[in-house]
Amino acid sequence: MEQRIISNTIDNFVKAIEESKIKAQLLIVTTNKEKKLIDSDDTTYEVVKKKLATSSKYKNVKLLNYPAYSGMMAHQLNFALQAIIKNNKNVDKKSYFAVYNADSNITKQTLINMCKLCQTKSFPLIMQEYAAFFKNLKSLSPLMKGFAIFQTNFEFTNGFTNGFTNGFTNGILFSKFLRNHVVGHGLFIRLDYLQKIRGFTTDYWCEDIYLSFFLRSHDVKIYPIFAVEYGESPKNLKILMKQNATWFKTLFENGKIYSDLVKKHIDRTSAFSYLINQYRGAFAWLFLPTLYLAITRGAS
Repeated sequence: MEQRIISNTIDNFVKAIEESKIKAQLLIVTTNKEKKLIDSDDTTYEVVKKKLATSSKYKNVKLLNYPAYSGMMAHQLNFALQAIIKNNKNVDKKSYFAVYNADSNITKQTLINMCKLCQTKSFPLIMQEYAAFFKNLKSLSPLMKGFAIFQTNFEFTNGFTNGFTNGFTNGILFSKFLRNHVVGHGLFIRLDYLQKIRGFTTDYWCEDIYLSFFLRSHDVKIYPIFAVEYGESPKNLKILMKQNATWFKTLFENGKIYSDLVKKHIDRTSAFSYLINQYRGAFAWLFLPTLYLAITRGAS
């Protein structure tokens, strides 16, 4: 799939960076693991390599290939981080490490609003662009449209509302007793801070779940960027269940994450409140759709 869409993704990012007039370098990180997963020589690495050679407009796009035949997304991110640090000995607080997926979409407004947030909040440690899963809404069945709306609501409630800030006030609903989170796409983390915490964890499959827990345990605010990425929602229940199984795989390890963080002398109150909110969020994610269906059927 990545081989088919990566070309458009690169053009999308190059255009957004150019139009926003910010100074940025685009890193495409592939992995040798892909060779074990596809029966073709046209890996993402080869597709990108050929594309970058076609025009000088890609001069600020760099291709990195993680050499291992195993590993997770966090390994690739840390590989990219080390490459950046190696080429930039002096890292200041004005530099950010942004994470997006191969199927991500970005606009110049995202980058412009990110810069405005940096100015009003004096270069916050963490900024997050959240997603609305409406890109393929018209092609979904009524049931899957409902899940797309539910997932988008979940993103906005835990992202925009619980970490709400309009760029001019301190998040008026921000509290250590509310749950908010980072996501593995649309994440902007200050480069010096990422270097300080030694990159992304490779101890757990979903590095963004761990990072959300880590940030809340250290009372680090997650500032939402006032722009929305439009992503696709699962096309059927089978894909949805597979996606949810991936999330819950790490969610079931929240107790272990909490214990690991406590050993590192973090704020136990913040960590424990986030642990409870993780379980509360999981309960809501599993059972609220059923409750909505029951209420709708009862009302009709």
